[in-house]
Amino acid sequence: MSGSSVLAFQNQLTSIMEVLVRNTVCEITRLYEDSFVNFQSIIAHHEEENATLKIKLQQSEKVLALQSQGESRMSGAEPQQNVAHSDPLIKQEDPEVDVKMDSFCAVCGKAAELAPPFCDVCRNTVALPPQSPKVGEKMDFSKDSDLNLFDTDSQSFPGQFDYKPDLFYSVKDATAERPSIISSCPEAPAAPSVGQNGSSWTERRSSAKRPRPCPEVDNMAAEAKELVQAVLARRPDGDRVVEEYQAKGTLTDPTRRHLINMLVAHMTETQGRIPPKNVRELYALGIITLFPSLKDPFSKKGYEHFYDGKNGTGYLAWRLKTVQRKTFHRSGGEQKAAVSRGPNFERQTHSGEQLQGDLCDAAILDLAQCTDQEQVFLKMRETFQYRQQLVHDPQKAGTVLSTFPRLLDTKGLVNQDFTLLFGLETSCKLLENWDSSFKAKVIKEAKSLTQSADLCNLLRCAEYEPSSDQDLPEVLAGWDSDMASILLLVHLLPPPPGGKKCAKISAREAVDRVVQFQRVSSSRPEWRPGGPEGQRQPYLVAVGCRRDRIQSFYIALDGHLLPCQAGCSLGAFDELFKAHFVFGLSYDEALSSVYTFLQTTVYNIDVGSVKESPRVKELRARLLNNC
Repeated sequence: MSGSSVLAFQNQLTSIMEVLVRNTVCEITRLYEDSFVNFQSIIAHHEEENATLKIKLQQSEKVLALQSQGESRMSGAEPQQNVAHSDPLIKQEDPEVDVKMDSFCAVCGKAAELAPPFCDVCRNTVALPPQSPKVGEKMDFSKDSDLNLFDTDSQSFPGQFDYKPDLFYSVKDATAERPSIISSCPEAPAAPSVGQNGSSWTERRSSAKRPRPCPEVDNMAAEAKELVQAVLARRPDGDRVVEEYQAKGTLTDPTRRHLINMLVAHMTETQGRIPPKNVRELYALGIITLFPSLKDPFSKKGYEHFYDGKNGTGYLAWRLKTVQRKTFHRSGGEQKAAVSRGPNFERQTHSGEQLQGDLCDAAILDLAQCTDQEQVFLKMRETFQYRQQLVHDPQKAGTVLSTFPRLLDTKGLVNQDFTLLFGLETSCKLLENWDSSFKAKVIKEAKSLTQSADLCNLLRCAEYEPSSDQDLPEVLAGWDSDMASILLLVHLLPPPPGGKKCAKISAREAVDRVVQFQRVSSSRPEWRPGGPEGQRQPYLVAVGCRRDRIQSFYIALDGHLLPCQAGCSLGAFDELFKAHFVFGLSYDEALSSVYTFLQTTVYNIDVGSVKESPRVKELRARLLNNC
C-alpha cells in the first residue's frame, strides 16, 4: 500500500472519529440540559413550597406567642413556664424576614400597638380563658371565641403544632360535633381529628412531609406511553398513526401493521435481535395506553393481542419472529401447546337426575320407538350424561346419531343439550345481544375492509331492512340481513394462511363452510354432502326458493340432516354453533377465529381459557370499546 493511500485512509478515519465525537458530545449535552431543566423546575417548585411553609410557620408562631401572653396576663402563677414554651419557637424565625409580632393584630393582621396585640375592633371580640391549664389538663376555647382559628389552621398547615410536652389542647369547632385533640405527649397519643374533607391529622401530616411522587417515573403505563410516543415522533409517518387515531378513534389494519413494524424496528435497534420479555410487554402496554380503544377488555392485561408473554404470541411477537427468521435460523424444541377449552373439551355437568345402567339402556330402546314429543325430551334429558360420554369417546363418537335417532327428526334437542351444558342464560346470549350490541358494529368494521364483490353484496344485504310489503330486490340476490351480518365475520376474521397440512382458502370459500343454499320446492331436500371428504364439522343447509326466503334450516352432520328448531337465519346459526359443543366437534380450521370470537365475546364461554388469535382480540377490543 502506498504512502498516499495510507495517509488518505488516516484522514478519512480522523474525520469519521471527529464526527462521532461531535455527535456524542451533542447528545450528552442535550441529555444534560434536559436533566438540568428538570432539576431546576423541581428546585423552583420546592422553593415555592418552602416559602409558603415559612409564612404559615410565622403565622402559627404568632398564635402560640399570643396564647402565651394571654396566659401570662390571666394567671400570675405560671407565667414563666408558658413563655418558656413559646420562646424556642420565636427564636426559630427566619432571620431574613423582619416580622415584629407585637405590631400586628393576631386576628385580622392589621397594625396594632396594644398589648396583647389586637386592633380596636378585634380586642372587644376576644374572650380569653380565665386561667392557664395545668399539666395534663385540656384547654377549651368556647364556640363564641374568635381564637377558634386553631381548628381551621390545623387543616391548612399540618405539622406545625407538633411538639408541646406534657400539654395538650381541646379545640372546639363550631361545625363539629366533638372536639379534636392536638397532642404530642408520648404517654397520651393524640386522637386523629377529622376535618371537613374527611382526612385525619396523621394523613395530612404525612402528605405534607412526604414528597409528591412523579407519575412519569413511578407509573409504568405513563413510561410506556412516552416510549411509544417518542418512537412515533422519530419515525417516518409516525404522526400519521396518531392523526388517524384522533380522527377515527381506532386504527385500520394497514396503520396497525405500520405501527407494529415501527415499534419492532426501534426495539431491535435498541435492545438487539432478541429483546427481553419485559421490554416487549412495555411496548405492548404503551400501545394500549396511547391508544385506549385498542385495549382488549376480556384479557387479563389488555394487551395480550399485541404481546402475550405466556404463550409468546401477538403482533409484536410475530413481527419479531419474522425479523429473526430473516437473520438467523433457530433450531429449538417445540413449545408446548396451551390447553384450550374449545367445544371438544369434556366438561363436568350437573343436569339433574340421570339414568344409569339398565335403566339408561331401557330408556334408549324406548326412544327408538317413542313418538310422544314430551317423552322424547324427558328421556333425552335423563340420558344426557351417557350421551356426553359417547361424544367424548373417540371409539364411539360416530354412533351418537344411530344410538339416539330422535336427533334426526325432533327439533329443539340440540338447544336442550346445550342448555344442560351451560345454562339458559348463556344459551340465549346470541339471540338477545346480536341485534342490539354487535350487528351494527360488525357492519361498520366490515366497511373498512378492502371491498370485493362478495363483501359489497353482503354489506348491502346486511344493511337492507325490508318493510312488511317489500321484498329484497333481485339485484341483491343475497341472504337476509341477519345471515349477511353473521357472514361478514368471515371476512373480518378470514381463514388462516395455508401451510403444509392445509391449503389456503379464501373468505368466499369459507362462507360455504358456514351455510349452503339449496333451491327446492319440497320442505325437506334430497341432500348430498357438499363438504370435503371426511369432514365432521357441521354446517347449515338453507332450503327455500330464494336466499332471503328460507323455508327451513338443517344442520349437516356426518352425512345426516338435523332439523333446526328456529325458522330465522340467526336462530339457525345459533343452533349450528351449539352443535359443536353438543357433539364435541372441533371448529373448522378455516372458521376457527369466527367461532372462537363468538364463544368468548358473545356467549362468554371459557373466557381466558381459550386460545385466541390476536386478530380475535383486536376485533373484540374494537367492538366493545365503541370504536
